[in-house]
Amino acid sequence: MASKNYQPVGRDSHSTIKVKDYLYMWGGAGSGVHYDVMEVYHLPTGAWDQKPTTGTPPPGTRGYSSVAIGKDIYYFGGYSGGYQNDLHCFNVNSFKWRELSPSPDHHPMMKYYCGMVSAHFGGEDYLILIGGSGSYSINTPKQPDAQYSASGRCNEIHYYRISSDQWISPVVTGDRPPPISNFTLTPVTNSTAVMFGGLTDNGVSNKLYMISFTKTSVDILEVPNPGGLVRWPKGRYAHSSVLITTSLGPHLLVVGGSITYDVWLMDINKRKWKKLINLPVNVTKRYWHSLSVWSVTPTTNWIIEFGGGTSCNDTAVFELSKYM
Repeated sequence: MASKNYQPVGRDSHSTIKVKDYLYMWGGAGSGVHYDVMEVYHLPTGAWDQKPTTGTPPPGTRGYSSVAIGKDIYYFGGYSGGYQNDLHCFNVNSFKWRELSPSPDHHPMMKYYCGMVSAHFGGEDYLILIGGSGSYSINTPKQPDAQYSASGRCNEIHYYRISSDQWISPVVTGDRPPPISNFTLTPVTNSTAVMFGGLTDNGVSNKLYMISFTKTSVDILEVPNPGGLVRWPKGRYAHSSVLITTSLGPHLLVVGGSITYDVWLMDINKRKWKKLINLPVNVTKRYWHSLSVWSVTPTTNWIIEFGGGTSCNDTAVFELSKYM
């Protein structure tokens, strides 16, 4: 029975995935985290519930990547005793896990902290994976044209075609990022996404990329930082981002990250950043936390955070318009 008194145990390096009026949270790193259950948050009431699952959950329990398509949530990679590149599907109706078995051809390296979004074109659904960190020495063969750093990061880009259970290596054009991990990859439309921040071998990044997908190719545009008096977030990693849809167009909300602890909102069409102020510390002081948005109306967007690698690891909820 859902209860406002129940709170899941604190954790980091997890996700909360929205399907209809619920958030689904699984795994993460933390004492007391159980991997045979799903934590479920009911958005209209703000109540958490813990429900058992069946089937075999993913082996990568932290730092995995996840995204929902319809009633299914897909989980890739992660880490638990070693890097993983397994792909699992969780059905929110049956609460059952299913391991997918794509052909090993063109498969991604074993890794965690990569980015994953879904795309839809040609009447088919795809998963798209970018970057991540692992141990390149145990990953062969490498993807043609991708780069692998000595620290284990990569800039691989893979498609997974759901209908054919198949990994695909698309053609990549434009400003391909260097090997990178711990960034955010946020979908904007069925065929576009925004990438921000992360860790590279040159340190913490504050670069912004606009990415477009077609059935066979990926085009990447790096948005230049004008510098000077133009507002632009500092470099960060382990932050979280969500898409905010307003009457003024799509916006990217960026919250927290190591070691910045602030909040920024970017107008995606105008590519202009605005720093949001006066948010409580239990919202801003988080990294490796999860972030979700519940859009009730075009002007009412509830933001839900959970966990993180600091003392602020419970549920934080705020309405965005109060701070815009």
